[in-house]
Amino acid sequence: MITAAGLADSLPQGFVEVVVPGEPRQVFGLEIAEAGEQVALGRGELVTVVGATSAEQVLAIISSCADAAGLLLRRSLADEIEVARRCAETGLPLLGMVEGASLSSVVAVVRSAIDASAAPSRTSADHLHDDLFHVADRISSLLGAPVTIEDASSHVLAYSRGQSDIDDARTATIVGRRVPREMRDHFRSLGVFRRMARSDAAFFVPAGTGVKARYVVPVRAGGEWLGSIWAIAANPLPPGHERELDAATELVALSLLRLRAQAELHQQVQLDQVRSLVRGSTTEQPEWLVDGPWRVAVLVGPADLHAEARCQLWQALCRRRGWRRPVVADLDDQVYAVLRVGAPGPGADGWLADLVRSEGRTNAAVRMYVGATVDSPRDLEDSRATAAELAATGDEGGPVVTVADGWPAIVLARAVRGQESRPLVSPLRDLLDDDGAGLLVDTLEAMIDFWGEPKRAARSLGVHPNTVRNRAARIVTLCPIDLEDPEQRLALRLEIARLRALSAAGRRS
Repeated sequence: MITAAGLADSLPQGFVEVVVPGEPRQVFGLEIAEAGEQVALGRGELVTVVGATSAEQVLAIISSCADAAGLLLRRSLADEIEVARRCAETGLPLLGMVEGASLSSVVAVVRSAIDASAAPSRTSADHLHDDLFHVADRISSLLGAPVTIEDASSHVLAYSRGQSDIDDARTATIVGRRVPREMRDHFRSLGVFRRMARSDAAFFVPAGTGVKARYVVPVRAGGEWLGSIWAIAANPLPPGHERELDAATELVALSLLRLRAQAELHQQVQLDQVRSLVRGSTTEQPEWLVDGPWRVAVLVGPADLHAEARCQLWQALCRRRGWRRPVVADLDDQVYAVLRVGAPGPGADGWLADLVRSEGRTNAAVRMYVGATVDSPRDLEDSRATAAELAATGDEGGPVVTVADGWPAIVLARAVRGQESRPLVSPLRDLLDDDGAGLLVDTLEAMIDFWGEPKRAARSLGVHPNTVRNRAARIVTLCPIDLEDPEQRLALRLEIARLRALSAAGRRS
């Protein structure tokens, strides 16, 4: 593999220069980040910023990509003192594009160099992308127009080599590897995406303000819309080429299906790796996991869904909010997330807590229970176990409950579990035989919880303090206990908790 500094050295002169060497981190890919957009960028990615005009915008990006393989900026921004200082502090390699260089050309050259460095370990997915580029060239020759191949989310998968007679929309699409939002809105307003989702018939989209005419070919398989082919063409397909275009479209559909299978396999591998981490089956830190410290959280809700479906929903929600590679997996009917402690941006414990609180406003079943902080991957299992214990208590102190807030509930639950192996015949038995047992047990619990404060105990029960005093006298008469003894109060409180747990288990069964 290649580092950011090695990449700069390997490129032709007049493209990229090293501004801050930083740490020698391996580069696996190039990622485009838009200024002002909250993103989570991790190891192996060389990040370049589009649309930044000030050092403040760049500093915001640096906060979310401190673990990236490097940062590529226009030289005027890379030379900003604060930008260079922040990169040096975090060990983030900083590269500068020479003034006057075209962003699209620099991106293309850098991507080619990264791909070339990875050639010895190319995967089948790499070859599938190569095939798509060849198909794009073939369709471009057929139509006599520049072509892009996109998935159903408007991400660019391949494009033809023809770069003449193009517009800004195509340039921005290729550089950003996705159709810009304003262009998607433009085509959506024309009903283009609705038409692609409903039919496999190719159609022509007339030119608009700043946008040239397009010939659009939906790509479908088994009735499902997989993606599309876009060609900048002044006219529809010339007569006599329909069969060739159909054959090329079938090749694109096959490649998209195979790419999806590869993506699903990759996702399954990461799921298994996350499960191994939180289960304690592995103690090594994977390359894709940002450095700690970490916390493991249990994500609860939405209700009435099995764990796998809940996991998929949480992953989708995290991605929509900017966490591009959520470290979220289901295990033993729970959904767990591995979170970085104290870091800014997506993937951090505070970021996910804010997301849960936001979702909890409309869905009370959405909650998060956060385990203890750990510094080593081998201790993630302990954090997971603590989070699971906290979730099992059902503590409802808010949509987000941390172990710092909920440790009393964990201690109480552990004490109650310890009584289950050999339960005692306690004085509460006599109290439970009374006709008003429920009210008396509730009153005894409130008296212990608010010992010496009958007014607070009464408020918690919604009764007058005299009612509490009357019930207290009855309790002492029925039950041979000494409430002045702190050990007896503690033992009674634990016994009440045990009985409530047994009652709850009976209702569930």
